[in-house]
Amino acid sequence: MKKFDKRVDRTGTNSVKWDYRNEIFGRKDVLPMWVADSDWRTSDAVIDAIIDRAEHGVFGYTKPGKETSELVVNWWRRRYDWEIDPSWIVYTNGVVPSLSVIIDTFSRPGEGVLLQPPVYYPFFTSVKRGGSQIVTNELKLEEDGYRMDYAGLKNLCNPDGKSIPSAPPPSMMVLCNPHNPVGRVWKEGELNRLADICLENDVLIVSDDIHSDFVYEGNSYLPIASLSKEIANNSITLTSPSKSFNTAGLPASIAIIPDEKLRERFRVARNKVLKRPSVFGLEAMMASYRDGEGWLDDQLAYLQENMEFSRKFVAEEIPPVNSFEPEGTTLLWLDFRSLNLDQEDLESLIVDEARVGLDFGHWFGPGGDGFVRLNFACPRETLEEGLERISSAVKNLI
Repeated sequence: MKKFDKRVDRTGTNSVKWDYRNEIFGRKDVLPMWVADSDWRTSDAVIDAIIDRAEHGVFGYTKPGKETSELVVNWWRRRYDWEIDPSWIVYTNGVVPSLSVIIDTFSRPGEGVLLQPPVYYPFFTSVKRGGSQIVTNELKLEEDGYRMDYAGLKNLCNPDGKSIPSAPPPSMMVLCNPHNPVGRVWKEGELNRLADICLENDVLIVSDDIHSDFVYEGNSYLPIASLSKEIANNSITLTSPSKSFNTAGLPASIAIIPDEKLRERFRVARNKVLKRPSVFGLEAMMASYRDGEGWLDDQLAYLQENMEFSRKFVAEEIPPVNSFEPEGTTLLWLDFRSLNLDQEDLESLIVDEARVGLDFGHWFGPGGDGFVRLNFACPRETLEEGLERISSAVKNLI
């Protein structure tokens, strides 16, 4: 566990999180805790695989082979009891680029794409870029946490006259499981209800499951496509080891598409605009799924402790702020609404007073105002420093 306590200086490495603080937050002295990558070295297995490949010295065109697919299949069978046929796998160089291609391929301009905000903000950009219309079904915040609004979902998918005219019935919905930023890991009953509505209304389900390896005690991740053959044939699952193993700079991802017609349409579209994993992205993926499981489990145990430390600190030291216990992800969703600050003042409190760089809730769409997202995938010392800065700023305010 000590390996995750070690601070690694990421400045000067073209790190988006560390080297672009001034461009993003307007000052260089913020402690960045926003981008969802980790501040520790990846698995030695991944590092060794990249070094070995680099020493080969030839970096020509690369294509995943049978061994890669076997590693992917075994990973999902072993960890999540999902039996994937190797033919279902389409390799790409990123989940968000894949999502953009899927929207362009399966949703015509003007058609609706359903999102459940507050949700990962690149989803909005991907829909807009493709010329489709964003249709939002905001998550319901209840006393025990966030829930899907099934009544709203039904009405949007099959309008009964109450829908807003500017919101066309969606042809596709983007699910986030585990959900970024609120941390929900959707349960079987929730996923079945969602899938039933989509099946009844011919709405394709695209599930971003990139955080699937980050699930905490008492919860279990379930791919929506694993529920039934009918649901699988109406779904596309996007994932990657890049979050799990902190290799986002080594693009490599997969789309799992059980339906042959959907898969072939996506494959044709991918070949036009997307690339397969890079040489080192492929090596990182294979090493992660082949030799990285022990490291991943150690990381998850450390993250569990970080999550519990964060929530305890917020409850005791920043009582006006409420934290939601994440069932998954490395992200803490913090509610600052009791401070009654407008958006400008909230950003000034976090950036200028606390000098911490966080994601602001309004970036995530409806339901995000007054919230911030904090990434706790960092050494405990860094985490404590960031939380103490926020605590001091809030205490000075009140």
